[in-house]
This record gives sequence, C-alpha cells and structure tokens, in this order.
Amino acid sequence: MAGAVKQLKGIAQAVASLEVCIVALAVAGSIASIELLPVAVGVAGVFWIVRWVAYGYASRRTALDLPILFLVLLLPVTLLVTALPQKTFPQVLRLLSGIGLYYSLVNWVNSELRFRLASIAMVLVGIGLCIFAPFSVEWEIAKVPFLPASLYERFDPIVVDTVNPNVMAGSLAILMPFAFGLSLSNWQGRGKWQTVLGGFGLVLMAGVLLLTQSRGAWLASGLALLVVITLRWRWGWVLMLFMAILAGGILYSMGTFTVLEALSRSTTLGGLAGRMEVWSRALYMIRDFPITGIGMGSFEEVADLLYPFFLFEPGKIEHAHNLFLQVAVDLGVPGLAAWVICLVMATICAWRIYQPRSNRTEWLTGVAAGLVGSQVALAVHGVIDAVTWGIVRPAPLVWALWGLAVAGIRLRQDKPSDSGRLSSKPMSNMSQGGVPG
Repeated sequence: MAGAVKQLKGIAQAVASLEVCIVALAVAGSIASIELLPVAVGVAGVFWIVRWVAYGYASRRTALDLPILFLVLLLPVTLLVTALPQKTFPQVLRLLSGIGLYYSLVNWVNSELRFRLASIAMVLVGIGLCIFAPFSVEWEIAKVPFLPASLYERFDPIVVDTVNPNVMAGSLAILMPFAFGLSLSNWQGRGKWQTVLGGFGLVLMAGVLLLTQSRGAWLASGLALLVVITLRWRWGWVLMLFMAILAGGILYSMGTFTVLEALSRSTTLGGLAGRMEVWSRALYMIRDFPITGIGMGSFEEVADLLYPFFLFEPGKIEHAHNLFLQVAVDLGVPGLAAWVICLVMATICAWRIYQPRSNRTEWLTGVAAGLVGSQVALAVHGVIDAVTWGIVRPAPLVWALWGLAVAGIRLRQDKPSDSGRLSSKPMSNMSQGGVPG
C-alpha cells in the first residue's frame, strides 16, 4: 500500500512539473476559441488536486488569496442577478481561467530557473501577438495623420473573428514594459541572448502598438517605460522631470480640453463628449446596483434598455471604456474593491522584488522593474479603456503578470551568485508567496 501511494505521489509530481505548460496551453486555446473556456477552467482546477497529491497542499499561500477568494465568491452572485446568463457565463469562466493561470504560475515557479523561463515565455507571448496581429486585427484607417492609409492595405485579416485594434493595443501596452525590463536585465555570459530577446520584443511590440493608433495605449506604455527607465537608471528621474515639464507645457499651450479631446477621440466614441456619456451610464449602473453589479458582460443590453444613450445608436457600446468602472458595473463596488486590492498587492510584490538593492541579482532587478511598469500601464490605460477585463479574450494576461510578480517575491532574499547567473535550485518557502516584511 505504501509503495502504491509513493508511486502515485511520484506520478503526481511529474505531472505537476508540467503544470504551467499545460494550463497555459489550455488558456491560450480558450483565447482562440470561446468554446474551450470550460476546458481551461477544468484543467486549471484539476491541478489543485494534483498539487495536493504531489506535495500535500493544494496551493501555496499568496498575498492575493483573500481578494481572489472574494472575487470567486461573487461569481455565483453575478450569475444570479444577470438578465443575460448566456453572456455572463463565458465572462465568469474567463475570470476563473485567469485565476487558474495565476495559481499555476505561483505554484510552478519554485526556482530561479523557472522564474527565468516564465519571464521569457511572457515576452514570447507578446512577440506571438505581434506576429498574429497583421492577419487578425481589423485595422482602422486615418485616426492619426502620420500613418498613411496605404500602409494598412498591406494587411488583410484571414480570420473570421477579427481582433479590435484597441484590444491588441491594451495587451501590448502591459507586455511592453516587461519586455523592456528584460532587455535591461544585464544577463551574463550565455544569458545575453535573453537581453536581445527582450529588446527585440520591445521593438516589435512598439511597432504594432503604433499601428493600432490607440492613443490611450501609447500614453500608458510611454509612462510605464518612463517608470522602468527611472528604476533602472540613476538619472532616470531627470528624464521623468523633463517629460513632466514637457507635458505641462503642452497642456498650457494647447489647453486641457484640446489634449483630453485628442486622447479620447476614437471611431467608436467620437470624442470626449461621447466618452463622458458612456462613463455616466456606468456610474448610473453602479449607483443603482452597487452591491451586486448588473452581471458580467451585460453592459450593452442594460445600458440600451435602462440608460439609453443620446449620442450612440443601440448596440454600439459594449462596455464602459474604463477598466475600474467596468469591474464595478460587472461585480459591484465590493468586486471593484477586491480587484483593486489584487492590483495594489501585485504592484507591491513587484516593488519588493526590486528592493532592497543589497539582496538581488541584476537580472531580477530588470524583470522587477518591468513588472512594476506593467502595473503602471494597466492602471493608466484602465482609465481610458477596459480591454483587459471581462468580454476581452486576452484578459488572463493580467493574471499571468500578477502571478509572476507574486512568484518572484520568493526570490527577493535569495543570495545572488557572483556571476549573476540563475540557479535551478528550488527557492525557499520563507514567505509561501506572500509579501515579506
């Protein structure tokens, strides 16, 4: 009997060693096809049992456990209150798939080597999105004057379910700072190719981001890259100060309204007036459904029925075009609070990886700076759009970045090697994934 148990445990450990690969593939499949969402959630759920058999625990404790638990407890509520369960259920599954990917990362990344591999994979995801973009994005023309319409004639989507350029821009905006951080990580010896990979990914993502013409994503990624530079260069604050003065000069010379109008303008919303009307409808929903929200994914139908627009025809506005308002609309103010706590805790984890200077390796410093920048991009872009949550297929990418930040916290106090190279030695369980004091 003892031999059978030992054999079962060995099999479970072997399967657990492949966890993040299997779960990531399942989640990627659910991004490509919505029909695979139940499969992705099921695969992620099975690994909780696998970990329990293999290691005696279902999951490591993490800094995000309580707010994530609260979000999960709100999901039956959103299914009960929604008037459109056929739209809400896929959004619930997408959120669960993201959470499943998060826990797969924080449990699988138990060594410096695995952290490096996961970091490289994250950049490869961004590169993959860029390669896929010309054949999948429904490109918009003539939003900005310096990008000629003839440029977009070269791109012909070959997929039936095309991607909105703002969705692509939102995903790239949060991945670009991470690639930039990796490119500045100063990998030693044979690891230098990873610096090159980060730089290549950064340039490629920046090029595709430019083509999306998403000014909100441009602003978010630009600020995030400034943050990374400030963290990685001792005189970076000078550049930050210069850019702040430049921005102030632009606001003064052009006027605040003109700048906001330029940032707000889109083919969907028109300008600032359209965006303000959409936000007002979201605020009405939050006022009327503060505890439960209206049900994930039902913004369009509820707005058209209860809070009709003056500037838009019915069926045109699918979401709140503000990440924070959208979360509150979907899950109520309690859900927004839980999600914001996740964002704040992930940012703290990324910052604590970066600190203190005496207990880190150079490669980890670069990755940590990139993780901090990604959270900045997520928050800034979230003020203008909501393409990293809910109805958007790549939404689990946010949870992947959070998983890396929380997993990396266990590396913070590990003694760096003289060469700066990574070890495959398992990390200690000193904080079990939490935020160390």
